[in-house]
Amino acid sequence: MELFLHCHERVDQGVGKGLSRLIDVVDRSGNLVERFEMMCAAIDSDVRSSVILDWIRKVESGEEDHVEVDGNGWVITLSRNDVSFEGLYGQGEGGNVSFDQFCFAVKTFLLFLANSGSDPIKVPLMD
Repeated sequence: MELFLHCHERVDQGVGKGLSRLIDVVDRSGNLVERFEMMCAAIDSDVRSSVILDWIRKVESGEEDHVEVDGNGWVITLSRNDVSFEGLYGQGEGGNVSFDQFCFAVKTFLLFLANSGSDPIKVPLMD
């Protein structure tokens, strides 16, 4: 299945549903891909600066084998093999993705935030 990382402005999802996230993983038809929901929710909630890149670099370089990054709503557990997520307010836990997928998503999201008011970004995501 061909997947895309999609960064975009928030949109109103209708009465009682609130605003959308700024980041999603979608298939070719634009449908959300459920197995990436926790990653996208954690990035949308807790990644607002390049601080996460310091933790990514420590794992990439081998300085750290495993780190837990506490955010406002999520604990993101990074290792060279995978990344998992634990919601601090009952959002659940798991949602494992590869380290490379997470790094790509974070870097793309930070680029999108740095260019506020820019056009949406929709790029292929490795499966």
